[in-house]
Amino acid sequence: MSNPQNESSGNENQAKFCQTRVANSEKYLGSLCEVMGSITRKTAHIRDKGDILAKLCKDYSDEENVSHSLKAGLRVCAENLSVIQDYRQTQIMRLESKVVRPISDYGNICKQIKIGVKRELEAVKREDKKKIELQKLRSKNPGNSHQISRAQSDVERAREDASIGSKHLEEQMVSFEKRRLHDIKTSMLDYFKIQLVFHAKAIEFYSKCFESMSMVDEERDLQEFQRKLSMARGVPDTEEISQALTSMTTTTNGYSDTLGSSDPYTSTYELTASDHRRVRISKTSTMYGDDEDDDEDDDYYDDDEYDLSTAR
Repeated sequence: MSNPQNESSGNENQAKFCQTRVANSEKYLGSLCEVMGSITRKTAHIRDKGDILAKLCKDYSDEENVSHSLKAGLRVCAENLSVIQDYRQTQIMRLESKVVRPISDYGNICKQIKIGVKRELEAVKREDKKKIELQKLRSKNPGNSHQISRAQSDVERAREDASIGSKHLEEQMVSFEKRRLHDIKTSMLDYFKIQLVFHAKAIEFYSKCFESMSMVDEERDLQEFQRKLSMARGVPDTEEISQALTSMTTTTNGYSDTLGSSDPYTSTYELTASDHRRVRISKTSTMYGDDEDDDEDDDYYDDDEYDLSTAR
């Protein structure tokens, strides 16, 4: 049989240990909840600023009509920045539900544990008080057996209440510790997982932003600006003039002749299976020509065919 004095002292020590444990958990879990909440709020602030940045890039791209490569780069950046903020919103929602909320519940949990610890300490104090009353009664009235018997009953009742409270507190603390360990582990793992998933997606889309801005051709956009600037001053665009002149030139396979040539015929080479044969093509439409020209052409082609047969 255990010594009642030792049992009472053990109940008190256990209650004080639980009190210290709960106070320590309440302190650090409260700080952890505060920090996680602050991170979530700052992340929401960054999301809002990211939305503003994406809108600025889109508006700038819509208004840019000179630097075409910059316009395209800003448009791609706006699209990808918007996607990143969508992932950031998901990150915020997961932080609130999987990290902040489970930890914030420990405010009420620790409060309930502290009530149980306080109740146990009061039971221990009540037992000690009844013991002191019994000792005083025995020293003052050792012959009063009725009062002494009643005082002993009070001590036994207080000891039993303290013992029951101690067992209940022990069960409560074991359950609390088990839940605390699980929740802290799970919350921290969820926090790191949420951050890893977001940053992996962020790297993917930030890389697209980086690539799109790397493709901006500064020299080409500058030349386009200079061309627009010259046109604004009324100076002819040399590039357009050059393209127009190039389009006026007729090019054929192996031989070309520009418009305005005095020769009514142009020549080219026609590749056959055996040799290259020069063919003369009349530039004058036969619809408006006279019969004499047609006859001359017939004579010419007859001679040409003769020469070829002789050559063979």
